[in-house]
Amino acid sequence: MDQTRQIDALTEEWLDRVRWIARQHYKVTDACFTLVGSDQQWCRNSDGSVSTDIPNALSPNHHTLRHNELFVIEDASLHPEFASHPQVVGSPHWRFYAGVPVRDIEGSCIGTLCLLHTSPIPARTLDFEMLHVLAHQIEDEIGRYLLTQRPPGLTPDQIDTLTGLPDRGLLQKLMKEELALARQSQGNLSVCLINLDGFKSINESHGNAAGNAVLQVIAERLRDAVRRKDVVTYLGGDEFAIILRDVLKPAISQRILDQIRMPVQTEEHVHSLTASMGITCYPDDEADADALLHHAYQAMYSAKESGKNGYCYFDLKLHHFRRERLATARKVRLALSQQQLELFYQPKIDYHFDTVTAFEGLLRWRLPSGKILPPGCFLPQIEHTWLDIEIGKYVIDKAVTAIEEIMRRGLPYSVSVNVNPSSFLDSGFVDHLHRTLSHHDRNFVERLTLEILESTSPQEDMEAIAANIQTCLRLGLQLSLDDFGTGQSSLSYLRTFPTQKVKIDRSFVMGMLDNPEDEAIVAAIIGLSKSFNRQSIAEGVENGSIEAHLKDLGCDIGQGFYYSPALPFDEALQWAENYQRRH
Repeated sequence: MDQTRQIDALTEEWLDRVRWIARQHYKVTDACFTLVGSDQQWCRNSDGSVSTDIPNALSPNHHTLRHNELFVIEDASLHPEFASHPQVVGSPHWRFYAGVPVRDIEGSCIGTLCLLHTSPIPARTLDFEMLHVLAHQIEDEIGRYLLTQRPPGLTPDQIDTLTGLPDRGLLQKLMKEELALARQSQGNLSVCLINLDGFKSINESHGNAAGNAVLQVIAERLRDAVRRKDVVTYLGGDEFAIILRDVLKPAISQRILDQIRMPVQTEEHVHSLTASMGITCYPDDEADADALLHHAYQAMYSAKESGKNGYCYFDLKLHHFRRERLATARKVRLALSQQQLELFYQPKIDYHFDTVTAFEGLLRWRLPSGKILPPGCFLPQIEHTWLDIEIGKYVIDKAVTAIEEIMRRGLPYSVSVNVNPSSFLDSGFVDHLHRTLSHHDRNFVERLTLEILESTSPQEDMEAIAANIQTCLRLGLQLSLDDFGTGQSSLSYLRTFPTQKVKIDRSFVMGMLDNPEDEAIVAAIIGLSKSFNRQSIAEGVENGSIEAHLKDLGCDIGQGFYYSPALPFDEALQWAENYQRRH
């Protein structure tokens, strides 16, 4: 039997000790360790080691292995399959049997650890947890023996001399083999990347010798923290990797980190360490070997960013989101360079004079196919990036060009554009705005309104933003609070920024006829605007009833599809001309 070769390292004394523990714990006649072959089984019991030619159908051990789980016979003499078993009808007249499978390093069942008794025993009177524990000990011993045997083709330079673990180069080979095996067997595979927190300070404070000693201890602890069939490797520096043939459960992750957290005693000092661990699992993460390791790295960095001393699973949805975001950013960058982005203009109606007073410039992406994409399809993917700032500059330039043309035609309209307050933290954006506006007189600059969106920036940033905006306001540009009433800081913004206008969010305006609370909010914002000497602008005017009610409440300006959608520049000016003729 091939399996008996694996047992050479398991001394009779060690096996007998495991069997003795099982006998004493369960108070049974005998406990046996059995390796099962196709037509034979090798058994270590009270009579020593023996091989027998027992047919599979007559062996309870084969039944245990076929079902790969605990198998119990309370009274063999009453069992339909085993009542005629030679060892039941003859010596030693077994009645009770309880066996659990023993697996090799590949996870395949190779034998059993079983309890035998000459009298029947009700299964409900026994707890079989200890039997499972002892079986795992045998599995570990088999695995330990196999890992000491150098695999074919393995060279000494693939084993790290300090830790005795496979190195980074061998990890790549092992990853590919394990992944192929998992795919073939439709199994699971977990890849863990471990980075020791604070290890650098040990080397700097106590020297490389102390650091090396710590690494050796950590390497041994990691081997002990996982099963022998799992692979622990050393990547160099302060990093280790573990490959497990299973989905890594939180309890096991915590056990690995607990092993690292235990103080490490070197010759002169006791060192305390923690670790950050990143985990990714196949087949949920259906990547190749290199990508799996890269994803484990990403998860490890997430653990670091979350405060270290913990673990994070690779977030596949977030990964796909980031990839889509990067892909969109590349396309937007190309669109920006090829002038595919443009402003469409939606008119604003002055309710006191019933005239067009301004336009809001809304960004659109005109694809080569002619399709027009609204900003919601691409701006969220580039938010808080350098490209966001560049598009902000681009929008300012387009708005200025529009105002130049409006003034050239002798028209009275102004133009507003949306700006994220965090843009004013970027010196490049602020400088660009200054340079652009400095080329024009105050009458021109006053026609440009920046609609400020609410930001989640911390208070110290808001103070810097307010200071930079104040500098720009001295040039004469106008400021409006956009989507007022929807955020937690709306009133604070009204106090912080010297705005001339307040825009009521469309959600309140569109719901004001049916929802008394929305109506109350709109009325309150209009009243608040008057108290602060600000113009009130309502966006989302969808019909004449909303317009009439806004006028009754004293709103100054309206904007919405009741008048016109956002249009290309020339079409918007033509619409405004037609509106003025009708009114």
